[in-house]
Amino acid sequence: MSAALRVEDMAGIEPILVLTVPPEFEDENGHVNIRHYFDLHVRAADRTFEALGINEGYRAARGMSVFSIDHRVRYLDEVLVGQDVAVYVLFLARSAKIVHGVQALFNATTGSLANTFEFVEGHVSLEQRRTVPWPEDVAARLDAAIADGKTWPALPHEPGLGLR
Repeated sequence: MSAALRVEDMAGIEPILVLTVPPEFEDENGHVNIRHYFDLHVRAADRTFEALGINEGYRAARGMSVFSIDHRVRYLDEVLVGQDVAVYVLFLARSAKIVHGVQALFNATTGSLANTFEFVEGHVSLEQRRTVPWPEDVAARLDAAIADGKTWPALPHEPGLGLR
């Protein structure tokens, strides 16, 4: 594992979300409040799953979606108002019904890795409210994303979650 992953190490990999931190994200300690980190990760997840085809049309046509099962957040450096952030999403593995991945949120102004957000998501039937297998087309896109992730530089810590 890398001790000091930096945004420069992500060259050639496109972030799913980039923005300048607005004043309303600041807390009483003068940096981004933790609730806003979570919001940034939710936005990144939404964009990521939409890119995989899991969107309103998918939910309407197939009656399926993804539900969060588990998260683990690690804070490694702070981000201040006015600084730029970039979020990258890495899929690590999948099973017939579950996907495991991690998001890396960088302070793009300083280059430092600010936090990681590890996630486990389940593919669900919105009618049954239970996990169901990934359709072949979505499974193929997930497999391609997992393969693309093999080019990522090492994270500063081992992921602690996994498939169930």
